[in-house]
Amino acid sequence: MRKPSGLVTSLMLAPLLGVTDTLPKALSFLGLSTLIVALYAGAMHVVRARLSPPMRLIASLMLAATLVASAQVLLTAFALSLCLQLGGYLALISVQCVVLEYSGFFDAGQHQGRLQLFGLFGASMLILGLLRDVTDITLVPAGFILLGLLLAGCQAWTQYLKSR
Repeated sequence: MRKPSGLVTSLMLAPLLGVTDTLPKALSFLGLSTLIVALYAGAMHVVRARLSPPMRLIASLMLAATLVASAQVLLTAFALSLCLQLGGYLALISVQCVVLEYSGFFDAGQHQGRLQLFGLFGASMLILGLLRDVTDITLVPAGFILLGLLLAGCQAWTQYLKSR
């Protein structure tokens, strides 16, 4: 995988701020996105080599949209309140799948990059969800400020470790 593009990381920012107002919502979104991305990767692995690039884009869009729509139908049937809480953020998973596909995320030999990017996203979701749940900061702008403080703290910690 090439270095994560700005588009890949910026698409992760919206759900990171939007669904982490409570820890259960953050965990649910993280679980759903992990499941959908894993199913997408498995299905695209089967068809990727058999399709030309224009057809691969169409298949990628159709597959990602189908997986997210199926997840929304299942959530509507079995967890309506969660489906309503996650709202439009679920649709961003399909866009994220397509962008990850074309940024080289699913290329062979990219296990380290995949784990690193998804691990960082998962850790950020959990930490921000926990902090926002504990401090009762539910507004998105306050979550943005909290995320900025967390990033500043990480940078300060990294600088401290480098100076030692």
